[in-house]
Amino acid sequence: MRSLDMDGPYRLTKEEIGRRIKDPMPGNFAIGRMTKDNRFLVRYVGRDDVDVRRGLLGALNAATQPGMMSRLMGAEPADDCFKFSLAQGPQAAFEKHCRHFHHFNKKGNLRNRRHPRSPSNARLPCPICGDEF
Repeated sequence: MRSLDMDGPYRLTKEEIGRRIKDPMPGNFAIGRMTKDNRFLVRYVGRDDVDVRRGLLGALNAATQPGMMSRLMGAEPADDCFKFSLAQGPQAAFEKHCRHFHHFNKKGNLRNRRHPRSPSNARLPCPICGDEF
């Protein structure tokens, strides 16, 4: 998987999220940062089955950014960018979320460690590992 198949990257701010995502729609997002060679480094993948803007704002509010001391001590730079895509519905968003979770978490590099959950009351199997969550 070479591409997230998402729009962006954009600055990870409340204002930029509101500017880029106008209407409530299901969708997926990725949070990360740009590397020195101008590639988007994925650190978190998520989705919202109703309003991707709401999900992204929630992830922004919950994000733990390294403090000044961490940066001085050589911690990795803070995540400051996002990408997103809209989905046809909750099932499509779930399936894409699973694909991204499995692909980008092969070496445990994602901040989110738990497997994506199926949409409410759907009990869908993961399209990658086949487990139901």
